[in-house]
Amino acid sequence: MTNMNPKETCDVLVVGWGGAGSAAAISACDAGADVILIEKSAQGGGSTALCLGSLCIPTSMEFADYLDAIGFKTAEREVIDTYTKVAMDTPDFIKKLGGDLTPLVVLQIGYPRTLSGAGFPKAPKAEFMRKMTVTKEAGGGAELTGPRLWNLLKRNVESRKIRVMTNTPAKELVKNDSGEIIGVIAERAGEKFFIKAKKAVILTAGGYENNNAMLWEYYASKPIKFLGNPLNTGDAIRMLQKAGAAMWHMTNMVCSIAYQSPEFEAAFPVACCGTDFLYVDKHGKRFMCEATGDIHEFGHAVAHFDTQRIEFPAIPAYIIFGEQTRKRAPLFGGKIGNNVNLYKWSLDNSAEIAKGWIIQAKNPAELAKKIPTMDPATIEATIAKFNEACKSGKDAEFKRAKEDMSAITGPFYAIPIHPALFCTQGGGRRDKEGRVLDPDGKPIPRLYEAGELGAISGWLYQGSTSLADCIIFGQISGKNAAAEKSIEGSN
Repeated sequence: MTNMNPKETCDVLVVGWGGAGSAAAISACDAGADVILIEKSAQGGGSTALCLGSLCIPTSMEFADYLDAIGFKTAEREVIDTYTKVAMDTPDFIKKLGGDLTPLVVLQIGYPRTLSGAGFPKAPKAEFMRKMTVTKEAGGGAELTGPRLWNLLKRNVESRKIRVMTNTPAKELVKNDSGEIIGVIAERAGEKFFIKAKKAVILTAGGYENNNAMLWEYYASKPIKFLGNPLNTGDAIRMLQKAGAAMWHMTNMVCSIAYQSPEFEAAFPVACCGTDFLYVDKHGKRFMCEATGDIHEFGHAVAHFDTQRIEFPAIPAYIIFGEQTRKRAPLFGGKIGNNVNLYKWSLDNSAEIAKGWIIQAKNPAELAKKIPTMDPATIEATIAKFNEACKSGKDAEFKRAKEDMSAITGPFYAIPIHPALFCTQGGGRRDKEGRVLDPDGKPIPRLYEAGELGAISGWLYQGSTSLADCIIFGQISGKNAAAEKSIEGSN
């Protein structure tokens, strides 16, 4: 309840102007609703505009078996089935907006590799997974799917003359005496005011990747950095909790490999384009195959906790590399994350060596002296063993392919790496209609959700499903919110 008179009134209020918020607003508007869209930032875009990404477009309803398997029963099957069905229709939605999709053949940004298919190919029905990218023409010239998709959605929001209020964060959901959500308390220029929604509120305000307290509470690997939208601080999650929502998927995140510079708030996602490199823990011991695995699941690779030392040995970990990797390409390719337009990494990594971001040494022992936690004997033995594996062509320890490795001969380089989040997956538990549920599994009246906030991914994250989730549940929530019976009543 609120004693405020509404400053603004609409049928459907959408909180968060990113991919999900745009899809929800467009769908609600096309269904005949008067829509207001409010956004915390000055320009909108959210995680979508920062995303390298692609869209998950299944080729069969059997793909639901794959999502069910990698989700480890953390989402109801009817939600997964609905996701899959609407995902298959996404090309039609994109065309309706004036865009088009084309298959993503291979996207290689170094090691580990990201391929066009399923991230977990041994899971059942993985063969029905495909990734699609928005064509360049549709997005107004942007290079990557996320910005292209955002440009396309933004143009459609603007062409429909949907009311958008930027620099306007939502602070609290408002209920009436019957427990229905009838709007939000928002803030602009230091003033709090009430926006009334006569039909429904749709929350699409992202996750909590830049909220250190929540990350420490929910994520197994500690500490963890972020590389996505710095404004994703869990605002909508707190609003949901206060409104009595059940939460789900709070511990699942899209977690990559990144370097945290002291000069920047967000971390830099890094990858090696040479083959003379390896990953070691803070003591100098190798702990994984560096050339395989899914780039979205690095958090699992470093999650081992040493109960004797009371530490995560691989947080931070280090990439140890040689001249081939150093000269071939920048460790930060400059195509994903919050720092894309803030810093240009040098082509041969020399500027970052001069800055001290990358550690340089003549030999492994000198390298260890510059990294206080590293044991000289351990790192020397690790590099020697790796070089011998390169010579023989057989990596007995981690089965790295012969063509993916070459000896590190010096000079030697090292850069500390952390697990770093592009986005989280937690939020309110939602049903197949996009409605937010309470702890008893009952819908909170007139409250919907879409996108990264409460995404369907609850265990392993399949690349491209988050961007698709924005479109899928944006449409579902927008249409269903617009179909609600209008409520007048008291404030």
